[in-house]
Amino acid sequence: MFKVLYNIFIECRSYILKGLSAKTLIRNKKGDLTKYFDKFIENKIITELKNKCPLKAQIISEELSKSVKINKSKSGNYNYIIIDPVDGSDNYTIKIPFVCMGISIFDDKFNPIYSFVGNYYSCDWIYADENKIVFNKKYKHNYDERNKKLLIFTFSKLKLNMKMQNLLTKFDIIRSLGATIGEMMLVAMNRAEAFIDIRGKLTFENFAPFFLIAKHTSLKLVNEKGEEIKLKNFSLTKKYKIIFTNEKNLKSIIKNV
Repeated sequence: MFKVLYNIFIECRSYILKGLSAKTLIRNKKGDLTKYFDKFIENKIITELKNKCPLKAQIISEELSKSVKINKSKSGNYNYIIIDPVDGSDNYTIKIPFVCMGISIFDDKFNPIYSFVGNYYSCDWIYADENKIVFNKKYKHNYDERNKKLLIFTFSKLKLNMKMQNLLTKFDIIRSLGATIGEMMLVAMNRAEAFIDIRGKLTFENFAPFFLIAKHTSLKLVNEKGEEIKLKNFSLTKKYKIIFTNEKNLKSIIKNV
């Protein structure tokens, strides 16, 4: 599956870098505006999955009104492919080069079996399956201790209490970069220490690939209470609060959010 997912990323990246129209088409199931580039890249991913993915699966995406089934004649239960074609749509619209893709595959029992995330502009990517995780340079990037501590914290329209303000003082640099997948990639690649988004606005496709990525690292993907996120369905309208960090940072964060 690595070659399938990697080649999809590289093909879609070529279109993103060439430039695609930001013309508004429709509103998707979440009520967000779907732009031409969103739908174009989604269609490219679905076409490639139809042609090259060996799995019997249902494809779910925020721009689709209903799932797309592939390899229907194969025996067994359906797997589920969750795609986020262009994470960071607003960034792309205003030409900020921090835009990402996410593809995650779950079996019928909600177990993650394949994940791929990639940053279209930097070409950083992470692939994971049930047995391994691979980073774009074949290894996990070592965090440079000389760097200041970086927190990815999305806080728009969120009132900060004293406890939370105290938490923020523990980090030297705080950023919100506009693409959840890319932000969580920075944590997975040891370029940032923690990702926090407790606005209650994230939907499943924004972080689905990181269940499997967390499994292969020392990172925890939890809700704002520090509880493991347990899936009951693959809804892309249910809203989540997310923390993604290591065990050491998690204890401190939970006390203050």
